[in-house]
Amino acid sequence: MQITLSDLAFKYKKSLPPVLDGVTYSFQSGKLYTLLGANGSGKTTLGKLILGLLKPTRGEITIDGQSGKKLSAGKRANRIGYLFQNPDMQLFATSVLEELTFPFEITKCLTEQKKKKLSDLLVKFKLGGMEDRFPLTMSGGEKQRLALATVMSRDVKFLILDEPTSAIDQDGRAFITDFINGFVGAGGGAIVITHDEDLLTELKNPVTLKLFGGKLT
Repeated sequence: MQITLSDLAFKYKKSLPPVLDGVTYSFQSGKLYTLLGANGSGKTTLGKLILGLLKPTRGEITIDGQSGKKLSAGKRANRIGYLFQNPDMQLFATSVLEELTFPFEITKCLTEQKKKKLSDLLVKFKLGGMEDRFPLTMSGGEKQRLALATVMSRDVKFLILDEPTSAIDQDGRAFITDFINGFVGAGGGAIVITHDEDLLTELKNPVTLKLFGGKLT
């Protein structure tokens, strides 16, 4: 997968200076990118623009050569997974199992094959036996793994992870780091938004990018 940003700009209000201004870059599958920058530099904004949760003020995003203007956020989410900094923003169901099955139930796509895959995901993300747990009562690491499992249930090829190691313990960090390295090693692509300098040493061969003054360097 290739995600290309061309002269991308964004501002939240016309009266305010742009958060992003003239960002041009191409992200490729098979590569891991770390996105650094001070608070308010536009890191999360850039992720939301790529996913289609925000619309650029200027410029264009193309995904595998297709204009982002023709791709809804829903269609992008089938290709690009987004892990929010706070997993509570992604969890809404009354049980762990419902969190995974609900999107497929409402689209009538919950086949036996899909059920098997979701069951395997529970095991992979160390959530086996927690099917009936209420997600919001889980630990930070458990919530993070569940949110990531819901993202991976859609066979995405690219991930954007916003501060994925914040507010989780060392075991949780190790799991997330190993998952990211493995996902990219298997041919996926990932952008990790982070302030965690230790994480930079734990990720394999990241391309380090920085947002400053609305520019990507």
